[in-house]
This record gives sequence, C-alpha cells and structure tokens, in this order.
Amino acid sequence: MGVFEEHKARKASGETLLLDELTPDELKAMFIDEQKSDYLISQLFEVKESKITYRRKKFGITIRNSILDEYLLVKSEKAREMNKEYKQQLLQEENITMISKAITHFAFRNGPVEEMHADPNSQLSDADMKTLNKFMVNRMAYIFKLIVEERWIEFDYLIRSTDMMYGHNWDDAEPDDGGLRKLIEMILKK
Repeated sequence: MGVFEEHKARKASGETLLLDELTPDELKAMFIDEQKSDYLISQLFEVKESKITYRRKKFGITIRNSILDEYLLVKSEKAREMNKEYKQQLLQEENITMISKAITHFAFRNGPVEEMHADPNSQLSDADMKTLNKFMVNRMAYIFKLIVEERWIEFDYLIRSTDMMYGHNWDDAEPDDGGLRKLIEMILKK
C-alpha cells in the first residue's frame, strides 16, 4: 500500500489528516512515486489545491527535479541501466581524446588559469597556454586509457605514489560540478 492509500485509509477510519503533519518525504512519495495530483492530495487533506502546490514547491518537489535526481544520482533501476549504457558507450578507446580534452577544459582551462592568461599583465603567453593544455590533455588521456583498459593496478600505483610524493598535504577535495547541473536543467527546460 502506498502513502496516499495509507492516508486515505486513516481518513476513512475517522482520523483527521492535518497538512502540517504531512512530511516532505510523504508528499514526495505521493506526488512523484505514486503520481497523485495536487488536486487529489488536496481532497485527501481537505485544503485548497494551491496549498499543496505551494508546499510541494517549498520543499523542491517537482517532476523536473525528481527526474534529474533519479537519473543524475542513479536512484532507480531504469537509471542504473541507462547509466551502464552510457558507461559502455563512453569508455571506449576512440573516445579517450574527446574525454581528455573535455576534462582538461572542465578541470583546468575553464578555471583560474584562464583568468591568469587573460590578464594583460600575465606572463602566460599563448604558446605557454598551448604547452600547458597539451600537457594536461596528454596526462588525462593516459589516466583515461588506464580506466578504459581497466588497468587498475597501474592506476592504483599512479594514485598512491603521486599522493605520497606530492599532494598528501594538500586540502581535501571538495567536489565542484562547475555549474553542470544548472546547465542540464536549462537544457531540459527548452
């Protein structure tokens, strides 16, 4: 029995359902998982439909956000299958150059180094940037070659030896999507 049906049964047994006691998880389950409309939920709680809509939006419960979360965070079986397909398509030898260039742009070129290069007082010339970009793309290509070929022993050695010799005392990583999620949302809106 779903959340909506549980609440419906409680109401049928004489219990008064209070909207303030409806948790965001329960509302999300009804609206997203059980596909109950704001109207049906409002009838269950005997409130105006606009109160349900307001409450849903207040908690960020929208179809678009839920679909994004389901697929980008791989939360459902369908999303897991799709994720596997993308992995198989992407992790191919012929994609290493494309992946390496994209990751170099994402992690290096589209960051502080670009601002340094664009600064009129910078000592980074166009030739320097070309050298840095080529170096980064080639190193990324090596890393992704290890991943595509599933050379995990060599990959492990690369990670552990580099960390031990060079980056061990750096700050912990803080994952940064660089605005990718917002870009995906914009594309989906169109």
